[in-house]
Amino acid sequence: MAYSTHCKSIIREDFFKPLFEFFETAKHRRNCPALDDSLWLEAGVRRCLGIFQSGRDFLQQLADQHDTRVLISTFFESLKSKRRLLLVDEILGQVRSRMRRELPDPFACHPCLDDFDIHAGDGHFIAAASHDKAKPGTCHSSKPGPSATTRIASTKYATGHLYTLDLRSHGMNHLTVADQIERKKEHEMRALKRQTADTLRQGAAKGRKVLYIWDRAGIDFRQWFQWKNQSGVYFLSREKDNMKPEVIAKIPFDSTLPINTGILADEMVATSQGVSVRRVIYQDPETQIVYAYLTNLPATIPPGLIAQLYKARWDIEKVFDEFKNKLCETKAWASSATAKTQQARLLCLTHNLMTLMEDQIRKRCGVINQAEFKRRNQTRTANATVPPKSPSPENRAIHSTTERLTQRTVKFIRWLKNHLDLERDWDRAIARLNQIYTHL
Repeated sequence: MAYSTHCKSIIREDFFKPLFEFFETAKHRRNCPALDDSLWLEAGVRRCLGIFQSGRDFLQQLADQHDTRVLISTFFESLKSKRRLLLVDEILGQVRSRMRRELPDPFACHPCLDDFDIHAGDGHFIAAASHDKAKPGTCHSSKPGPSATTRIASTKYATGHLYTLDLRSHGMNHLTVADQIERKKEHEMRALKRQTADTLRQGAAKGRKVLYIWDRAGIDFRQWFQWKNQSGVYFLSREKDNMKPEVIAKIPFDSTLPINTGILADEMVATSQGVSVRRVIYQDPETQIVYAYLTNLPATIPPGLIAQLYKARWDIEKVFDEFKNKLCETKAWASSATAKTQQARLLCLTHNLMTLMEDQIRKRCGVINQAEFKRRNQTRTANATVPPKSPSPENRAIHSTTERLTQRTVKFIRWLKNHLDLERDWDRAIARLNQIYTHL
């Protein structure tokens, strides 16, 4: 059972097709008369796509536009349902697997990475839910001296999430909600340490390695050592400003290879935690900025490829921009940890379905947002201190990671939302999208 609407939208059918195909064989689906599971999944994605002032606003629009009445209590109880969270996880995992099978892999041209799953990771915060309980905190009076007073203030703290982005397929995943029981803001490494090895491996087959590309908040060299040796999980990050690692060995590399353009040094360094790691020093040929990367990846990975891998980490920041500014998901829907987790994973599911849809349109119709590629190239040229050169055939593989859009554009999202309930055949709908890309 899906929406009881007379509208037969071909765009809706194609967009939700992966979701409902996997739903038919999902082991966590149940028959729930109050709110059918398939309706719940579609409603969750629609709420991520739409702009609503509140859950009540969303449910009223749902009832008005689709003749589908969902009680407020039923909706929020479903958000707290651990069984429905397992269902969302199951569908999300299946969709991510399809993305890995069907979407182009920009790192396939690097055989040295064939044994690695590659994920960018980062934390992302949104505002507290309306019904989150305020937590006490201390607020000191500005009046100095012995008469100074201290008052207790109550504060609602933002909700933190840890997300990962599969850099091979651009599939988004959610790891965990930050712990807010004992602290205002949980450090990302502490949250990572709470995860099991299976969670960090994200379904990787036995024998495969898993690489996480994290910002400086992901640095813990002893933990890196344990994850690598016990679970096959590797890390790549940037050196902190206050680090003074000691160089203990130089790693030879071929500076004539195009992939190693800009590499100044490749070396092993000793850290203050008693663990040696690899450091790659790279100068961007366009901006002339020097970067230092730290990793426990083996020397079989060229140092220039390590620099390119870290550049690709920026993709997850662009997806966060999509969440915040394109989908306007800036506030938690509900208060429980289960509800917050379910919202985050529905948001990942929405991103992944949009990515599959956009790829389907490209393959079937050849429709691409050329204006966005042109705008991005203009920005890249404007930011360069040295005019960028067109890559040679040997060097083109290096730039392949930046030849895809890192987020869905407002034009695409608006078109998708408008056509989910519009009776228009495929050719007319795609012609309209092409017109939007060209003229708006």
